[in-house]
Amino acid sequence: MGLGLGTYWTARLTWADHLSRSVELSARRNAVRIFPSATLYERLAEKLEESGGDPIPDLERAVALEPENAAWRIRLGLRAELAGDYDLAERNLLKAADLSRLYQPRYLLAQYYFRRQNADHFQEWARAAFATAYGDIAPLLDLCWRLRPDAEWLGRQAPSGRPEIAGQFLLFLARRHQTDAGRALAVTLAGEARREDLPALLEYCTRCLDDGNAAAAVDIWNALCARRLLPDGALDPQRGESLTNAGFEHAPADAAFDWRLERAPWLRFAPFPGGMRVTFSGNQPESCLVASQYVPVVPGTRYRLRLVSPPPGEPSAEALDWRVYDSSGRPVAIEPSADRSRTFTAPTEVVRLHLIYQRPIGSMRLEGTVAIGGARLERER
Repeated sequence: MGLGLGTYWTARLTWADHLSRSVELSARRNAVRIFPSATLYERLAEKLEESGGDPIPDLERAVALEPENAAWRIRLGLRAELAGDYDLAERNLLKAADLSRLYQPRYLLAQYYFRRQNADHFQEWARAAFATAYGDIAPLLDLCWRLRPDAEWLGRQAPSGRPEIAGQFLLFLARRHQTDAGRALAVTLAGEARREDLPALLEYCTRCLDDGNAAAAVDIWNALCARRLLPDGALDPQRGESLTNAGFEHAPADAAFDWRLERAPWLRFAPFPGGMRVTFSGNQPESCLVASQYVPVVPGTRYRLRLVSPPPGEPSAEALDWRVYDSSGRPVAIEPSADRSRTFTAPTEVVRLHLIYQRPIGSMRLEGTVAIGGARLERER
């Protein structure tokens, strides 16, 4: 008899499950009559919603059958809010957050209170969501900014001990030109940074330089060097330590204080022991950028800038020259010398060096390879 009952109920459940997947609303109604389970009521509610009906009663039945299931609570809460039943929506979303330790119900509560313009409850649940977050939190950060565009406040919401989340806070602020507000957070992150945190911190440094916030960029860069996350030494313009990766000892980071190699179809770069080879296609403009670097300097100090000759046997780079720009992008006056060095007086605490190709008057465009042994930037005594 027991075996027969088991077979009967298995067949009944199988048939109800089959009906609940039908495209016909009537079939799904029959499914819950045959076997009234939370899953089948949820499928019926889904079909009712598709056909313009009211899914809330059937979602409530699903919740009644499985009151500890956070997923049903979330679905009911969201649908109740759409229907304007805010008490039912809030009650079920709160219960879902109580039942689940995950990010989603906390994020959905933050969304709910954002839509209700309830700042206190929004901030409470935003903090709870950040504490359990994983992956991309940009949508929640955007809600925070829209409700309270206060960079200092937002920076303080970053959860401690979770650098993968705090790094997203830092980039969110930096991309909105709030690098000052993110400085304390950046210092904390840099002090405990792992290799996977490096891209966010390098982008923060780059954004600081773009915003003219040189001091913050130097602090973070030096902290990363101290932790051996970068292969370079600390920058200290007062002691003449201004250039990074001067001899192209390692592949440029294309960020912060390292070289940025110009990516263009007429240029190709190849490192070699002792420098960098640059190959020109012959189709480059008469004047074009080859590489650039932000450099911290001492304002009012006179500097001499030159290219280092490549090792013997390597093609020289006589067609390359320097341009210097201040922190706002204005050209800095430079004076040429017989030895092809260039001198200038630093007008700001950071300058940008541009290594350029300039077609010599009366010559064809360069087609072929030149070699750079590195660069030198020296304070004049």
